Amino acid sequence: MKDTECVRFLQWALPQLNLRWAGFRKVRKQACKRIQRRIFELGLSVSDAYQSYLNTHPEEWTILDRYCRITISIFYRDRQIFQYLYQEILPQLIQLARERGDTELVCWSAGCASGEEAYTLSIIWHLAKFSEVPNLSLRIIATDANAYLLERATTGCYEWGSLK
Repeated sequence: MKDTECVRFLQWALPQLNLRWAGFRKVRKQACKRIQRRIFELGLSVSDAYQSYLNTHPEEWTILDRYCRITISIFYRDRQIFQYLYQEILPQLIQLARERGDTELVCWSAGCASGEEAYTLSIIWHLAKFSEVPNLSLRIIATDANAYLLERATTGCYEWGSLK
C-alpha cells in the first residue's frame, strides 16, 4: 500500500474509530504496515477493497481499532514535560495538598500504555525527595484501553529500549 493511499484510508477510518489524524502523522507507517498485513490476510488487494469489507463486516472495526492503537512508551519520553512536572507542577501540587491537609497526592496517567511514563513520575517523586515531604504520599493511577499493555505495566519489567 502506498503512503498516500494509506493516509487517505486512515483519514477516512480514524474518525469512525474516534481517533484523530493529527496523532497519526508520526506513527502512520507502523499503522499502515499493520493494515497492509491485515489486507493481505483477508485476501484483498487494496485499501478500497478493505474499506468495502469494513462496510459489510462491522466486526472488523474492532480489529482495525487494535491495529491503529500505536503505543510509544519509554521512560522520560518527553523530557521537557517531566522537567516541568519536577520544577513547577509537583511543588505546586505538594503545597496545595499540604494547605488542605491532604495525606495523599493522586496522579492519573491516562493512556499509560505499558507504564513507563507512570513509573517515570514515581522515579521523579523519589529522586527529587518529594517522598520525604512529611505526611504526604504519592499514588499513581495508570489506565489504558489495552489490557495486555496494562498487564505489562503491572509487571514493571522493561527491555533496554525503554531506557533510550
